[in-house]
Amino acid sequence: MRMLRLLPFVAVAGIILFTGLKPEPVPQMFDQQDKLHHLLGFAAFAFALRLAFPRLQTGWALALSLGVAMGIELAQGLQPYRHASVGDMAANTLGVLLGWSCWAGLRRHCPSILGLADTAQRS
Repeated sequence: MRMLRLLPFVAVAGIILFTGLKPEPVPQMFDQQDKLHHLLGFAAFAFALRLAFPRLQTGWALALSLGVAMGIELAQGLQPYRHASVGDMAANTLGVLLGWSCWAGLRRHCPSILGLADTAQRS
């Protein structure tokens, strides 16, 4: 069961690292599409982090999520054809908060869906 929890986290983290650090950005079909990518990508990252590591202390997990969200954006600023932006950082942060909210809602109302029926009461 532990490996099934870890697999989505590894997949989402890999996709975020690949798309966030490749030399050219993802092509856009509409204006500000990248903000949607940032929001949904980091929502998935935060949710998958909590799924993979449900016993990780909340403060550390939140710090890790936000640290990765800010770190990826700052790393983009070091690349010649990419740039860091405050708007992208805000979308990353909102994505982390969205992922955390989804996790908290499911954990509170449907812990059995996450396989956390026994851990929901302990932490």
